[in-house]
Amino acid sequence: MSAYPRGDLLVEPAWLAERLGQPDVVVIDCDPAELRDAREHIPGALHLPIHQYFRDAATFKHVAPPEEAESVLRGLGVNNDSTVVLYDQRGSINAARTWWVLWYYGFEHAVVLNGGWPAWQAEGYAGATDWAVATRPGNFTARVVPERYASCATILPRLGQPDFVPLDVRDDLEWSGTKPAPNANNQREGRIPGAVHIEWVEFVDWENATRFKPAEWIDARLVGAGITRDKRVVPY
Repeated sequence: MSAYPRGDLLVEPAWLAERLGQPDVVVIDCDPAELRDAREHIPGALHLPIHQYFRDAATFKHVAPPEEAESVLRGLGVNNDSTVVLYDQRGSINAARTWWVLWYYGFEHAVVLNGGWPAWQAEGYAGATDWAVATRPGNFTARVVPERYASCATILPRLGQPDFVPLDVRDDLEWSGTKPAPNANNQREGRIPGAVHIEWVEFVDWENATRFKPAEWIDARLVGAGITRDKRVVPY
C-alpha cells in the first residue's frame, strides 16, 4: 500500500490472514444484516450491532454519541491498543464510515481491508457461518477530536473561499436534487453551494474485487476536479 499517501490505513487479505486469531486483532463486518446474513464472512469476525453508518440511535442522524460508541465497541472486545480491521462487501463504503467514526473518537489503530469480502473471496480464503463473540469487554475510550467533524458552523463561513472545497460523494440524483427527500440519507433535496461532485463509486475498482483504484488514478481525478493538497476538503 506504499503508493498511497496513507497506505498504512489499508491492509490486504494476505496481511489479515496471517493475523487471524491474534488477541489484539479485532475484525468487524460493517455490512447491514440483510447483506452479511446472506453470505459467509471472514472467520473470527464480529458484526456491528447497530446501523452500519454508526449513527445516533436516538435521532438516526450524525454519529453515535461517545457513550454509545464506547458501549458498542467495548461489547465487540475493542481495547484502546487493539488493531481493528474493518470490511464490507460494497466497495468499503460502510467500512470507511466506521473507520471515520473511530478516528473521530481518537482511535488511531483502525484499518480497512482493501476490497473487503470480495477481495477475501477472490484470494481464495475460507469463509465462516458462525459469528464470533467477544470473550470479554474491551476498554475502548472515546475521546472526541472536534476538528475531525465539520458542522454547519464550520462550513458556512468558509463557503466560497478558494482554499475550501465541500466534496459531495453522493449519487447523481442526490447531487442534482432530483431524489425526493426526506429519504434514508437526506432531509431535503439539493447540495452545499460550491460543492464539487465525485460519486464515491468512482474510487472503487469494481473489476478488481472492489479494491480501491490506484493512488495515481485517484490523485489525477481529484486534481482534475480542483481538489489539491493545499485545500481544506470536507467530504459529505
